[in-house]
Amino acid sequence: MSDIRPDAVGVTIEDLSLSFGTTEVLKGVNLRIEPGEFFTFLGPSGSGKSTLLRAIAGFGPIPGGHIRIGDDDVTRLPPWTRNVGMVFQSYALWPHMTVRKNVAFGLEERKVPASEIRERVDEALTLVGLLDLAERRPSQLSGGQQQRVALARTIVVEPRVLLLDEPLSNLDANLRIQMRREILELQRKLELTTIFVTHDQEEANTTSDRIAVLDQGIVQQVGPPIELYDEPVNRFVADFLGTANLIEGALQTQDGKLLFEAKEGRMAMFRPQDLTIQPSLVAVGSESTFLAGQVEHREFLGNLVRYTVLVGEHGILVDDSHQAGRPVFNVGDNVALVLAVDQVRFVFD
Repeated sequence: MSDIRPDAVGVTIEDLSLSFGTTEVLKGVNLRIEPGEFFTFLGPSGSGKSTLLRAIAGFGPIPGGHIRIGDDDVTRLPPWTRNVGMVFQSYALWPHMTVRKNVAFGLEERKVPASEIRERVDEALTLVGLLDLAERRPSQLSGGQQQRVALARTIVVEPRVLLLDEPLSNLDANLRIQMRREILELQRKLELTTIFVTHDQEEANTTSDRIAVLDQGIVQQVGPPIELYDEPVNRFVADFLGTANLIEGALQTQDGKLLFEAKEGRMAMFRPQDLTIQPSLVAVGSESTFLAGQVEHREFLGNLVRYTVLVGEHGILVDDSHQAGRPVFNVGDNVALVLAVDQVRFVFD
């Protein structure tokens, strides 16, 4: 991140737990989100990511533990006193109001003078590229334009923290790519501490300074996207952040060769692109090993061919880049997989 605005605040979450009845949804969450950071809660449905975001906003039951925005403990404060802005999945626009009136609504509720409201609304709509559409109603806008209105309505009140709860899930694939770039550009321009919730690892990887991966109400790992992808701490993170080959055991050296040895609770992890597929066994140096197997399945994915190669009892995924005229392997072919040792990581189940 570049230098941030001096009034940017961080968010600190300490030992946060929350239950709905007898169901524990968050279990002792500890996180520190830095001022001006674009931070993402990533996880599957039911992981607790949206519940955690709503707890920061002040929606839902009061949790155990502490939530601090800047130096202020807001754990037990009502939502309207926290000065955070939240963009919902549904956008929640007033259908009978124009774009201008939707964006102005929060300022009017705060009794801001009319002249200041107009100036701030114009500025917010200019930031999201919608000033020319200020007099339209939501039904006259595309999904992406409605999303921009929701963003403008949130940033116009000058929140200390921007909260985004799966804001792109209602958009088609191409528009999602465009909007995530626009949201990141806007966040960088405003230097506003932003917390983004998504189940989509591509969205998280392309926008985030750091990611917290959640599962079953527990933070599994926190770090920059590349670090989480390359150095997952457990099976869940390895699987959730992309396709992974996981083999129980560890790499051992025997008679100058590298072998997998079973070891309870420990797994060797490597990605499909870390392997090279060969038509037959080849000599390899000490920095690599090979796995002999047979092609069980083949998928053409455009830029690559993905093979499933049966090695012993394991189906190993291999991604081979595709080029016109390059020969492919067929189901039933005997092949060798060459694996560089430095690409293997060890994780716990």
